[in-house]
Amino acid sequence: MMDRAGGQAFAARVRQDRVLADALRQATHELGAFLSVVYLIDADAGDLVATAVGGEPPFVFTIPQRIPRDSPLVSAAVPRTGDPIGSALPILTGGEERALRLIPYPHSFVTAPLMGESRVIGILTALWSPPRPYDMPHLLNLMSHLAEQTVESLIDGRSSESMRPASGPAPTVIPLASGKTAASKAPRHGSGWPTWGVPELGGSPALTQMYQLHMLSEALNQASGIEEVMRAADDWIVRPFGGQTLVVAIADQGRLRVVGQRRATGLAKAIHRQHLDSAIPSANVLRTGQPLYLSDARTVSDLFPQADIGDLQAMAVLPVTAGDRVVGSCLLGFDHARVFETDEQVLLLMMTGNLAVALERERLSEAGRCLADALQRKLLPRSIPALSQVVTTARYLPPPASAGMGGDWYDVIPLPGKLVGLVVGDVQGHGVDSAVIMGQLRSGLRAYAAEGHDAATVMARSSELLAELEADIYATCCFVRFDPELETADIASAGHPAPLLRTPDGELILPPVPSNPPLAVISNHRYATTEIPVPAGSLLMLYTDGIAREPDGDPISAASELLQAMEGVERKSLEGLADEAVDQAARSARRDDDMVLLLALYEGGPLGPMPRGDQMWIARHDIGSVRAARRFVRGYLEQRHLAHLSDDLEVITSEAVTNALIHADSEVEVRLREYPDRVHLEVRDTDATPPVPTSVTQSDEANAVAEHGRGMGIMEWLSSAWGSSPNGRGKTVWVDVSK
Repeated sequence: MMDRAGGQAFAARVRQDRVLADALRQATHELGAFLSVVYLIDADAGDLVATAVGGEPPFVFTIPQRIPRDSPLVSAAVPRTGDPIGSALPILTGGEERALRLIPYPHSFVTAPLMGESRVIGILTALWSPPRPYDMPHLLNLMSHLAEQTVESLIDGRSSESMRPASGPAPTVIPLASGKTAASKAPRHGSGWPTWGVPELGGSPALTQMYQLHMLSEALNQASGIEEVMRAADDWIVRPFGGQTLVVAIADQGRLRVVGQRRATGLAKAIHRQHLDSAIPSANVLRTGQPLYLSDARTVSDLFPQADIGDLQAMAVLPVTAGDRVVGSCLLGFDHARVFETDEQVLLLMMTGNLAVALERERLSEAGRCLADALQRKLLPRSIPALSQVVTTARYLPPPASAGMGGDWYDVIPLPGKLVGLVVGDVQGHGVDSAVIMGQLRSGLRAYAAEGHDAATVMARSSELLAELEADIYATCCFVRFDPELETADIASAGHPAPLLRTPDGELILPPVPSNPPLAVISNHRYATTEIPVPAGSLLMLYTDGIAREPDGDPISAASELLQAMEGVERKSLEGLADEAVDQAARSARRDDDMVLLLALYEGGPLGPMPRGDQMWIARHDIGSVRAARRFVRGYLEQRHLAHLSDDLEVITSEAVTNALIHADSEVEVRLREYPDRVHLEVRDTDATPPVPTSVTQSDEANAVAEHGRGMGIMEWLSSAWGSSPNGRGKTVWVDVSK
């Protein structure tokens, strides 16, 4: 039962609905409109919210449910000006594509302000179809007068501050075809929430419910990703029913897996990973396929004494089906006792059916994205080789799911005579064909380069290889053949943006790379190259055209701005520098294409008689090699008279290697490199998952409270800098310890 305050709020809502219903009837029957709407202003956001709609299906479903206060719709200007507006034909601007889609038929309209004591509290809008241009001045006067009468009836001695959009089922839909009313129906006081629509108006409750179902379907059709699906469910299931929480779980290998939640972090954790035979409501519904409507906390505790439901007082738990299979459950929770009437039970089942379709669509879409991402990454280098005088790292940003698979790639190739090959390329198109061709082209180019051919020959042979594949696809490519001994780089480009060089003094150089056609465009083409000096301390950046801000933008300009903005090239870890660069590029670049960044820092000769770097490999599952990794670190530091760093670096190495062996389930590579001011440690594996435990749900709210692992805290405490970066098919956890 409702308390006194709840009863007063209920009575006020019912009275407001009746006043608005009377205004809508007058607009329709006396002024001849076929559709009328009352919008009230949301005091928090300032938006216009549809509170009552008068008309018949399907027209009642064509009105915008919310009009932002800065909307280009003409009606949005009425609260700002306080003046009525009318038009024989709809006045549309470029920003109103949604309005065109919602109201696709010709109409005229009149909008009048609902004036409170000192401000506009809403608007009254009526539509006529076909348009009535000859009657516009008369309609403006009549609508203004009707709006004044409506406000007087709404306020009736009270403050207009009390007139706000309903927070429950909104808007109320009033059927207006005949103007006849049905027999009065007693309000559902026991439900703890206002009734749907105006009970005494025939068809109003059902129309109001169908409006919610229609809007939910539209929102789910437009949703992309689980988070947007959950947001639509929150807007059109949770809030209209007066609920507080929502948890959606699916069956996964005999357990419940929470895939989304709204304002239910604790409840989601209690449900996640429970066995399907657990004595909890979500598991019961999934097993039986039968919905549960639990009207109070005592009912829940009697039926499910072991269930942890927190502060919830009532819940509806509904099956999520895919075809004829029950694949999950949807729990709608309330902080008050809640009786579920028969029509509400049916409506919830219909809504959950729509939700199930959207979740299944997103599941299949996610599976496709995972498959495409896995294939893409398998075609990229497994890891980047460690080189004595050149430090390299690369980043790959996949295209958005809507763009398909990408064809960008990169490679770092050790060449005969201690030379180094740097490659980036871009295969035309976005699809499986492009990705497969990219893998074949990368393998062929790598083989030609490893044979010791010069840059021009490598390009020519790669072009012939692509032509022989008969894929009717071309590719752009840039190949840099770097000689550390001579400190020169031979560059060949096949229709690809030229690389950039940043010298130790910060000067940015765009090499004069000759123009050549893309690969497989001209048969037997002789590729021209250019040679440039690369002094010690220089940074080379190779990239693909996905770095550009616009589809037709200049990638060289965008890359130049990015490289120029890099600060501390000489002091920072190249991994950290690459992370900063790719973050900035991802924010500024267009996201309809994939993108590659390849950085190569030429450090020059060694610091002393020994090479700067060293490395060791640890076999998969060989947890006993953690001790060998500590010995490797200790020996490296002792040889360089840095034994005072041994304790900290051994602890860091032990934590990082242990985490990689346990969680990555792959081989592990440990690299050490000495710099004038620090020692740099890298622990590489082939698992791209960041070293942070996964949250029990995929929502932003739950991820915000996910706890970091203890090992990451130790690294942060003992190091001067640390991070985790994608590397080839896996990741690199890197740490800097100051000397």
